[in-house]
Formats: sequence, C-alpha cells, structure tokens
Amino acid sequence: MKKEAELALRVKSLVLEGMEELVKDSGATDDKNWKKVAEVYSRCICDLVTVIADEQSDPERILKGTVAKAKIGYNMIGRKQPEYTK
Repeated sequence: MKKEAELALRVKSLVLEGMEELVKDSGATDDKNWKKVAEVYSRCICDLVTVIADEQSDPERILKGTVAKAKIGYNMIGRKQPEYTK
C-alpha cells in the first residue's frame, strides 16, 4: 500500500474513533469543546481534499500533518477524563 494511502487511512481511523467518543459522551461535552474538535476535523478534511485534488507536490508531508491534526482532535475529546482535567 502506498504511504499516502496508509496515512489517509490513519486519519480516517482517528476521526472515526474520536467521533465515536463524542457520541458516547452523552452530552457531557460542552459546546466550546465541540467547536474546537469540529474545527480540527474540518482542517483534516481540507487537507485530504488538497491531496485528492493534487494541489500540492508533497502529499506525504501534508498527510503526516493531517494525522497530527486528527490526533489532536482525538486527544481533545479525551480531556473529559479526570486525568486530563488538571
């Protein structure tokens, strides 16, 4: 599998896990947190479109950054847990 495809699948995995956590949250996540997570995931979508549309010459670099953004979004969701709220 091409490196770009592996990175894109990693983004997909992180975003799906993150959204699953948000849905499980049962309303405990405040609107401010939802807004931040939505922004990060929206940036991931923009990055993926950039790669698909072939607007950049280095898709691997862009996708590595997108994976980092997806991890940030996932970690933002995890902050509702007590060990992250210090």
